[in-house]
Amino acid sequence: MNYLAEPADIAQATPTKPPPVKQIDHKKPELHMLKLMDASDNSAEGIGQVFHSLWLQSGLKAEEFFNRLQPMDGDLGTVQNFNCLRAQRTPNAYPQESLNNVVFQLGASHTLWNVASTIFTQHFGDPKVATDGGAWQFLEALGFPSEKAIQKKDFTLMINQMERVTESIIYYGLRVIMKTNCKPGTEERVKLPTAKWNAIVDGCYSTFCTRQARKAAKALDCPRLYNTLLMLHDFSTVVEAKRSMKAGNIGRLLSVWKKWSLMAQALPGITNYSSYLPRQVLLLTVILPPSLRKYPRHNLLMSPTGRKDHFVAKDFWLEMQNYWLKFLYNRSGMGINIDQLRDVFSLNITMVSTRVHQANTIS
Repeated sequence: MNYLAEPADIAQATPTKPPPVKQIDHKKPELHMLKLMDASDNSAEGIGQVFHSLWLQSGLKAEEFFNRLQPMDGDLGTVQNFNCLRAQRTPNAYPQESLNNVVFQLGASHTLWNVASTIFTQHFGDPKVATDGGAWQFLEALGFPSEKAIQKKDFTLMINQMERVTESIIYYGLRVIMKTNCKPGTEERVKLPTAKWNAIVDGCYSTFCTRQARKAAKALDCPRLYNTLLMLHDFSTVVEAKRSMKAGNIGRLLSVWKKWSLMAQALPGITNYSSYLPRQVLLLTVILPPSLRKYPRHNLLMSPTGRKDHFVAKDFWLEMQNYWLKFLYNRSGMGINIDQLRDVFSLNITMVSTRVHQANTIS
């Protein structure tokens, strides 16, 4: 709506940004890196090696380390490997062997990437069929070649594309309500009475974004409108998750996860998320008492620079540090070996990345 018009009284207008729900403090965290670990990441044995390395670097006795609650993040594969290792050691009365003190939770970024990738693939359509009304049609109309839409491992590009498709559908829906969809678009924004502004926003929502609208579209002979509204609904959950993560709005992110817990039961390709994601949501909203929910919730997101609306998922930040380690190893030639990378650079990688950024800024 901000591209089309502005209200006369913005204080009385329908807000364009959702209110925060359980907002996380954007205070800059104190981060301490551990040494790079040489362990397999695709087996239960590798998980055991990681825990052994964590214990050695902690400086604690084995009994003290394994008697403390150890909350950790990981992608779905890591969580599955850990559960496999713990199941192999059950029943066991020794804390250092049973691993009952460790609680894993899914990383927010990996959850977003995997669920969004499945939703995008489901609605992408077939570019070889001109009458196909999938997401590729919208990307082509926006000037993005459909053959470059799905890039391997480029999740940021994929989510940005989904956001642009969502915004374009809502933009057209608003123009339909304003009865200007057949007129050429202009960059000039008109000023509307606040009551009319609110009526347009409410009309667009009730016409295109509600369950009743999708039900009415499904009853039509042509399925294009229904497919478009269904894609709008699914893509909007990804956009809401992305924006709530950037804003540090953990309550709204959990609301999206609740929707995904139901959607995952029907979406192909994320069979394991259909069981692990509902378990995660129940842990953070029902199973843990209110006093214990706050830490694992607020542990999902952080603001590395201490700025408002600059939150990232913790697993995303760790992926960035992993990139810098690979960058140093691949660009330093024979001057660096794995021992130096593990014992020196991995402990100070945040300082190294900051220095590189400063050097590029000065140059």
